[in-house]
Amino acid sequence: MLNLLVRLMKTRFLLPFVLLLLAAQDSQTVITSPAAGDVLRGVVTITGTTDSVNFFSAQLDFAYASNSVDTWFALQTFPQPVIDSPLFVWNTIAVTDGDYQLRLRVTFVDGSFDEVIVPIKIQNDVAFAQPTLAPTSTPNSLTIQLPTPFLLAASPTPTEVPRPTPTPLPNNPASLNQNEILVSLGRGGLVIIALFVFSGIVIRLRRN
Repeated sequence: MLNLLVRLMKTRFLLPFVLLLLAAQDSQTVITSPAAGDVLRGVVTITGTTDSVNFFSAQLDFAYASNSVDTWFALQTFPQPVIDSPLFVWNTIAVTDGDYQLRLRVTFVDGSFDEVIVPIKIQNDVAFAQPTLAPTSTPNSLTIQLPTPFLLAASPTPTEVPRPTPTPLPNNPASLNQNEILVSLGRGGLVIIALFVFSGIVIRLRRN
């Protein structure tokens, strides 16, 4: 009888522990990338897992490392669970350099939640070291080299080329002066009148 009571007491104490283990197995809230302490620059893809049997919703937030007032800025919300998938593409250039925290919170159907927080550092403004110039030695004496002068040969004065004199053309034998033209016209007129007179005489003779 005593052994039975001892077994029941052990079972009573072990039951909450077993329930916690089962709940931990059912809930997987993990940020796989970036890892804790990573330095982020530029555009970064945040990946993780929000798989759970009693999944209701999930949210990815970030906050300053010195978050004394528990103020979180939402990056993305998830209506469905995901397994090792991209959660958000974060352009860290829009955020001031410094220490931050990423939080992935999964809310269950009963109103409870599970979350994971990953500390990170954002550093986009990287100061580049300026190259150091080696000192140059100063010469004791300074030598100045002057260019050698050269003379330009004078160009010869251009001589004016004589223009050719036009040669007069010979008289055209076929050309007529004004008097010859008038004489030709007079002769042609007389010939025409004579032809009219002759034609009139011939017509009269035929009629008679």
